[in-house]
Amino acid sequence: MRRSTRLRAVLVMLAVGAVLAPPAAATADPLPTGAVVATVWANQPDAAEYTVDNGWSWSSTEGDIVVRRTGTGAYTVELQHAATSTGVAHVVAYGGGPVHCTVASWYRSLLGGDHLLIQVRCFGATGAPVDSRFVATFTNRRQIHQGRLAWFTTDQATPVGLRTIPAGLRYDSTGGTISYERLGTGHYRFRMNPNPASESGAPIFPMTHVTALGGSAVNCQIDWPDGREVRCANAAGNDVDARFAVTYGSRVDLLGHSAGPRFASGTLYGDNITGGFISGDSYNSTLPGYGGASGTLTGTGRYQMTFSGTGTAFGTAFVNAHLGILPGSRPRGHCVLAGWGRSGANTVVLVNCYGWLGVPANLNARISYTTWPGGTVV
Repeated sequence: MRRSTRLRAVLVMLAVGAVLAPPAAATADPLPTGAVVATVWANQPDAAEYTVDNGWSWSSTEGDIVVRRTGTGAYTVELQHAATSTGVAHVVAYGGGPVHCTVASWYRSLLGGDHLLIQVRCFGATGAPVDSRFVATFTNRRQIHQGRLAWFTTDQATPVGLRTIPAGLRYDSTGGTISYERLGTGHYRFRMNPNPASESGAPIFPMTHVTALGGSAVNCQIDWPDGREVRCANAAGNDVDARFAVTYGSRVDLLGHSAGPRFASGTLYGDNITGGFISGDSYNSTLPGYGGASGTLTGTGRYQMTFSGTGTAFGTAFVNAHLGILPGSRPRGHCVLAGWGRSGANTVVLVNCYGWLGVPANLNARISYTTWPGGTVV
């Protein structure tokens, strides 16, 4: 099959959301005792309750993943046998429409239960709750083989002064604390150690993802990775104070793996498009140094990111809109996952971006992909 024909076949699979058989457990990069890593593609937005059994969902505990709809746009993701008191959860809407989702909360099941519950809320363009498919991830990894991994959740929307995040809500493989401060309404800066000197010997583009925390229609975004500023806005684009969760990494995937799966992360700059191609920056674990990703514009706010050498049958993708690189940039909208899949030796991730109130717009988008739990064999 010619490459162009094969790519069209992949995109058809993405569009219809085909379900493949679940993969076998990955054997590389074993998890330390007590670590919980999970990802779920929740693909039945109207179902009252179902056990997720598609191949793009997995929990390191090998327990079931159950999704319950508790109201319009309100879901509980139950990771069975995954109870933990630390970690970070993220969520992004899936399906291509102007929907964004938040993590309302996450906690272990009550009365000493051994499950982890993640509360997800999804909202339409006007901020009203809507039912939606979504991708959610969770990790509490505290051990990596290379690179740098940091994650945290803020515990206050309006901290006074510089606030150190409680130990149970943060992790940084370089050690030290993580703190944050409020610079203005919906405007924050977090502080942590710089990347180790060994990380700057070669150009390594950092991965950063952020999710708003709470039950309101809020979207939070990070600026240039090492600027470490976050801004949050409501569905109308107005600045609002909010809690948020961040994962930051260098040579790690969005679930905290640094060895085993193939992974990549990159940024597409929506204000720098020439001839249908979008400029960007990226890191790809299958290649030395820098690069390994390319972006294509398929329509206003519609992007196709291709990560070289990462093609496997299964994996997990994620996307955030992000701020511009100029100081004072503000959120201009949000991005959603429209699909992902294998194209020969590569992975194609489809992303749709919208301005406030649901108008398609060319925004900056940070996109990540990992083959976990599908393994490393192409």
